[in-house]
Amino acid sequence: MPHKTTLPITGYRDQAIPNRFFRQDHETDHLAVILPGLGYHADLPLLHYPGQMLLHWGADVLVVDYAYHQHPEFRAAPEPERERWLLDDVNAAWEAVSAQRNYRRYTLLGKSLGTLAMGHLVEAQPELAGAGAVWLTPLLGNDELVGQMRRHRGPSLIVIGTADTHYDADALATIRAENGAEAMVVEGADHSLDLPGDVLASLQVVERLVRALDRFVDS
Repeated sequence: MPHKTTLPITGYRDQAIPNRFFRQDHETDHLAVILPGLGYHADLPLLHYPGQMLLHWGADVLVVDYAYHQHPEFRAAPEPERERWLLDDVNAAWEAVSAQRNYRRYTLLGKSLGTLAMGHLVEAQPELAGAGAVWLTPLLGNDELVGQMRRHRGPSLIVIGTADTHYDADALATIRAENGAEAMVVEGADHSLDLPGDVLASLQVVERLVRALDRFVDS
């Protein structure tokens, strides 16, 4: 049974970064990091159930609850400052959690804003060059992120809906052509991977995601 604790992590402007660290009670060399979206926190289905699956697979799991929605100054800040804030926070989180054990296998899972953090980490941290990367509803209109996704040489799984305002079929095709990424494209799903007006179908999307992640981690 994993033990839940909080790591002492200080990020942008020396502010504490809320987090939950689930440490396996047995030895493991697998570390997973979950990076939520701006308004989509880690207890919601698209992140909660994948997190449970990663624990089932024996990984230590860090959930970064940066909670920017509680900081009006984050939304009010100019784009360069918001980016610096995010990257300072995820760098600090990575330094803290990667020191917990002698890890050799890594999985990153991010949603929306969290995919920007992932793109930075896979290029900034040498040990993550081959990490498994699960990009949930990535911001495919962001050229820098698309470039980072194209250049990543670890296994990638991209999950996005065609009704998501950040969906870009051409960008997705380019990424897949360059690095062989797997893709789960949900027809009609929005940025939360919901199918508006169809609760049961929306729940089935979550199941599809968990099954896809199960196959992805197993491989």
